[in-house]
Amino acid sequence: MTAASPKQRCFTDEEYLRLIEEWTAELFDISAHHLDVTVPSCPGWRLRDLVHHVGNVAYFVNAVIDAAGPEPEFTDATPRPDAEVAGWAADQTHAMVKQLRALDPATHVWNWSREPQRLDFWPRCIAHEALVHAWDAHHALGRERALPTRACLDGIGEILDVQLPLRSEEIADARWTAVVRATDEEARGARWSVTIDHGAVDTVLTTGHQAADDHPDVLLSGPADRLYLGLWRRVPLPLTHGAPDRVRVLCTD
Repeated sequence: MTAASPKQRCFTDEEYLRLIEEWTAELFDISAHHLDVTVPSCPGWRLRDLVHHVGNVAYFVNAVIDAAGPEPEFTDATPRPDAEVAGWAADQTHAMVKQLRALDPATHVWNWSREPQRLDFWPRCIAHEALVHAWDAHHALGRERALPTRACLDGIGEILDVQLPLRSEEIADARWTAVVRATDEEARGARWSVTIDHGAVDTVLTTGHQAADDHPDVLLSGPADRLYLGLWRRVPLPLTHGAPDRVRVLCTD
């Protein structure tokens, strides 16, 4: 069994940027002629809203970079007409990737997490935004789209180690444990052991042969893509056991 820091990333910054380019291009392409289709995984949205959202996220990150440190004052971009929205979103994404690729990863740039306020926070964050929303678009069109196991493992780690500690109000009143265990052969026994103790979160990632799970309060065990999409509230989680309110705390939006 091998233990690793849960903050360990599965990709380089350049690989994250390529994921952004690939998956946003796919999203914009398949949505272009179906903008009025509803998106079941994003209640109240149609594909035009999804495309605008992805472009607006890039627009926001560009504003963050331009602010060069503090959180920027930001107003959402005005939605574009259907004939323009995909091209506008693609242009915003291209401009964002260009900045992320050109600047020093250690550049002081604001982000919403407790991680260091550095530029290199954003490639990983936006790569998962791209993957999940590309899946949303395929799902809206009734298509199955497989997600790369390696990307799903990386995304599970980001949710548990970067996003979960921010939900302090939801985890402040108890001490409990959770195990999230990927069962794919490619996952090589990846297992996240999470201890939540009155608002503090400690996550340990191990790989390889696993001992017994020591009866955690919540146990999620299944393929990496089901865990990833389940933690994003896209599909039912492969729950082995655990109280629903505690399972919900592990999930992100």
